[in-house]
Amino acid sequence: MGLLLLAPAVVLLVALFVVPIVRIIWQALAEPTFGLDRFREFWASPAPRRALVTTLRISGLVTLLCTLLSVLVAWELHSTRSRLVRVVLWSAALFPLWTSGVVRNYAFTIILQRRGVLNTGLLSLGLIREPLTLLYTEAAVVMGIFYTMLPYAILPVYASFATLDAELVPAAESLGASRLRAIVDVVLPLAAPSIFAAAAIVFVISVGFYITPILLGGPHSPFLATFVDIQIYRLFDFPGAAATASILFFTAFIIVGGAWRAVGLERIRRVLG
Repeated sequence: MGLLLLAPAVVLLVALFVVPIVRIIWQALAEPTFGLDRFREFWASPAPRRALVTTLRISGLVTLLCTLLSVLVAWELHSTRSRLVRVVLWSAALFPLWTSGVVRNYAFTIILQRRGVLNTGLLSLGLIREPLTLLYTEAAVVMGIFYTMLPYAILPVYASFATLDAELVPAAESLGASRLRAIVDVVLPLAAPSIFAAAAIVFVISVGFYITPILLGGPHSPFLATFVDIQIYRLFDFPGAAATASILFFTAFIIVGGAWRAVGLERIRRVLG
């Protein structure tokens, strides 16, 4: 009965996830002739390699920032007794989900341009003497992706904190631990699986961003999704684009899988030690 109930989900997973990935990999291998030529071309050219490194670096930084801030925000949402603080934090955390991605990115262009809101404010406060170049930089791309992905990190971490006993921290404090030590040694280990899941979600989605790197990093932003767009719409190189997408997929899969394995092995060592 259980397998029967799972059947619709399995069918959707295969149809919407497995089949498209297999088709992309097959296109990269089979066109125009079967072989690994397209993959060799990717690694032989410096441009796609640089785009891959940039994509992984920016996605990794966004993942780190989102994970750290999500833990702080989720814990405050869980522990605060102020209704006003909770409403403000939830509104700020979920606001990116209430607006279109294009609207969010164009808002960032208004904020980050040389005569934008941020530069104008810094100039008015006397913190800078001339406008900073923020738009069409990697920093702008990081800010745009970070703002979009933060809710996806906060929600699973908060859900994990919400299941914890509210007396864990007071109990640890009664035994002599400081509040910070109680959170680090008691709360975070219990929430570690959800924190890692949040980091994995943020990283996997971040490596595939397309609109944000173009609007905030410029049309020639060295992001791998932008490179795939060039291969498809300018070069009409569909097998090459399939190879690039396959490499990005397997790279992200290996990184997340390796991190998951490392976290699991470390937790086993702690238990045995």
